[in-house]
Amino acid sequence: MKSPRHGDAINGLIEWVSNTNLPVAHARHFWIITLIFSLLTFLYYMDHIALFGGWRLGGAFFGGVHDLHRAFFLLPIIYGALIFGLKGSLLASFAFLCIVLPRALYVSPYPNPLLRAFISVIWSSIIGILIAAWRTRLYVERKDKENLAAAYDQVKSYSKRLEENQEMLIQAEKLASMGQLAASIAHEVNNPLSGVLVYVQLMKKKLTRGAVDSSAVLNYLSRIEFEVTRSTKLIQNLLDFSSQSKSNVEETDCNEVLTRALDLAIHARSINAHVETELGLLPKIMADPDQLQEVFINLIVNGFQAMPAGGALTVRTGVENQEVRIAIRDNGCGVPPENMSKLFTPFFSTKKDVKGVGLGLPVSYGIVQRLNGRIEVESVVGEGSTFTVCIPV
Repeated sequence: MKSPRHGDAINGLIEWVSNTNLPVAHARHFWIITLIFSLLTFLYYMDHIALFGGWRLGGAFFGGVHDLHRAFFLLPIIYGALIFGLKGSLLASFAFLCIVLPRALYVSPYPNPLLRAFISVIWSSIIGILIAAWRTRLYVERKDKENLAAAYDQVKSYSKRLEENQEMLIQAEKLASMGQLAASIAHEVNNPLSGVLVYVQLMKKKLTRGAVDSSAVLNYLSRIEFEVTRSTKLIQNLLDFSSQSKSNVEETDCNEVLTRALDLAIHARSINAHVETELGLLPKIMADPDQLQEVFINLIVNGFQAMPAGGALTVRTGVENQEVRIAIRDNGCGVPPENMSKLFTPFFSTKKDVKGVGLGLPVSYGIVQRLNGRIEVESVVGEGSTFTVCIPV
């Protein structure tokens, strides 16, 4: 039994030799094999070559041990199998047969010389074929490794190009979003400013004519105040969305903030929806109570607006997987599947009967994200939606 080091050395030698794939006519190995065959043939027939005095040099070795002589021919057969594969092994075996046949037919004094010769040739051929098959397997494995390495390089190159293309698409999408955002901001800010300009011009005309009506002026001023307040709120939402507003982080009781937000949302608008609350025991978290209240108000108001004909709004809180979870569910119209991916996109709104800017959910998402949390959405058209705020404890 060979030691591991010995086996590794043989495998390394065979793999090194198997890498030689030169044509037979131009390979020095062919001439080396030919030289070995010539020397072994000379030794095999030495006791019958009168020129070298076979009767004096023959003796017991060169005249009697022909099985050992034939065993030496394994060397060129193995050499041919390692260098040239199956073809080399078969050609070397055929050469071996051509060498031993004349002696077996005409010279050998042993019984059944032809059978003995054929057994030696067949045995040597089998060994050569096995070594050639081993050599072929090593060669195929090496080729497979090279092909696999080349394929890996191609995949790596393709992956790199894919990442570059993806980065370009992301940049293009960012530019498109910025353009859409700029157009939406210009549109949303332009409307109230246009209204303010109209009211200012009307007041200027009345003052110029001297027909000053205090009630009309107060009406114009109240409308100007409404439009300016609307613009201010829009700018504040944009600041919150871009994370530019300062936050006052402190220990916060989510149940308390949620209750206050629910009261504000109910009293701020007339609703005919039934509200159910199931508040669990929650640990305090580090957050800005005012910003968290804005998140809850946005989600609660969205729930009310999704049920214009009335319904039930359910608010649940609890702790799961080291997270504070605040779930707000309505049984309103639901969100179509094609709009699910757009819910947190700035200025996207599905409210046709209710005037909305489309910044409530994006602002809420930004606030929760800064708390290392997330907002999960489950919705079925015609059955309602559930928005769950998840904040790590």
